[in-house]
Order: sequence, then C-alpha cells, then structure tokens
Amino acid sequence: MKTAPVYAAIFFGVLCMSTSSTMIRWCSAPALVIALYRLAATTGLSAVINGRNLPLSISGLSRRDIILMASSGLFLALHLAFWISSLDYTSISSSVLFTNLQVIFVLVFSTFILKERLNRWAILGVVLALTGSGVIVGGDLGQGRLLGDMLALASGFFVAVYFLLGRQLRSRVATLDYTLVVSSVAAVIVLFVAVFMQLPLTGYPAVDWLLFALMGLGPGLGGHAVLNWALKFVKAPVVAVSILGESVMASILGWFIFNEALLWYQLTGGAVILMGIYLAAVNESK
Repeated sequence: MKTAPVYAAIFFGVLCMSTSSTMIRWCSAPALVIALYRLAATTGLSAVINGRNLPLSISGLSRRDIILMASSGLFLALHLAFWISSLDYTSISSSVLFTNLQVIFVLVFSTFILKERLNRWAILGVVLALTGSGVIVGGDLGQGRLLGDMLALASGFFVAVYFLLGRQLRSRVATLDYTLVVSSVAAVIVLFVAVFMQLPLTGYPAVDWLLFALMGLGPGLGGHAVLNWALKFVKAPVVAVSILGESVMASILGWFIFNEALLWYQLTGGAVILMGIYLAAVNESK
C-alpha cells in the first residue's frame, strides 16, 4: 500500500486522540464512568461497522488470540481509568506527556523481557525522557500536581503493555475484530469496578452522553483503531513517534479552551521528553 494514505491516516488518528483530554474535562461524570461509556461506545460502533461479518470474524479467532486480546483489554481498562483520573489532579499537558512515556516503557520491556539490545542513541533517548520527566515532577510537586503526574505515568505503563500485546496480534487479527474484543473486555472490567464502587451509571446531563459517544467515535475508533490499522503498513516506531503530536495538539487545545498556560518547567521538561522519546523510538529497530 502507498505510504501517503497511511501517513494521512496516522495524522488523522493523532488528531482524534488529541481531543480526548478536552472532552474529558468537559464531562461532569466520574473518571470510571467516562471510561466505561467511552469503551461501550467504541464497542458498539465496532459491532455496527462489522455488521453481518461479526459472528464469522469472532468465531474464527483462536483461543490463544482471544486470551491475548482479553489481557490487552485488561490493560486498556487500567490505562483509561488511571489516565482519565489523572486529569482531575494535573494539567492536560503534563498528563498527556507522562502517558506518552509509554514508548520508553516499551523499550525497557523489550530490553529486559524480550532480551533485545538498545543502541546508544536509544539509550540516550531514554535518559533524556526520564530527565525531562524529573523536571516536570519537580515543578508539579510545588504546584500540588504530583498525584496526577503519577497516575498519568501509571497509565503510560499500562498502555505500553496494551501496545506490546497489540503488536503480536495485529499481524493476524483484523483491526475491527481486535478493537471490538479488546474494548468490550475493557468495558466489562470497568463496569464491574464502577458497580463495586457504587458509582451512579445514569442521571448525567445530555452533554455528557454526547461526549461519551464522541469519545468512542473520535479517540476510540478514529484514534486507537486507526493507529492499530496503521501498524500493518508501517513500523511501530513510526506510529510511536507520531503519537508525540498528541502532546502538542492536546496542550494547544488545553491552552485555547481552558486557558491552561504552560509554565517554564513544563515547556523545558516537555521539550526534553519529546526529544528523548523521538530519539528512542526512531532508533528502536536499528
């Protein structure tokens, strides 16, 4: 397949993902409820698009692939729960930056678990990303935002595992089948936790329900599903680097809509993090 349409799709996917934090800020529902209905919307839309092919597609999946997708769904649920919660305690820019450290987690996992070697440029990228993170943590500590940063960092860890599992599956499982199964498993997990915590599942204003649907359509299908589709045509580091655009776009939206101006340490640390992730990702496979 020609690369131009793939890169255009990646840009569109990153743009869709960048709108997620803004929509979450607009919602009045608790973090777990937002995660639940976003996942439910993604699942429902995937099922509608699959249509008549759905029973045949699902029945053709191997038991091993279903187990891997269920595991992927668990980590997707953890990622969304922690990341959405982080937006209650820190800025949009810090939250997205710490979540995008998932690239660094993937490299660390590859080194210690898969026994893959990193070259000196990738190692330098990891060091830079960690240094930039330290700058932001130091500044946010004085602003009372440390909890939000740590929640976002944990969400980056969980989404790294989610992407690692996805890399193994995307070569043999169709995008919509993968999205449907993973999102449905994640939705069920979040539902059980929300019920256990006795969170209200109804009674939210109409704008919240609209935002739930838009999050499933935009960041869910237009973002995650499109990027998972792109992994079939380009190398994973290309997609990983492209996701860095989410940090920039989300920060711009946060400043424009919520007047969240970036402080000096966020600009400095963010620039160092982005540089580090870029170096690490582009040198991952060399």
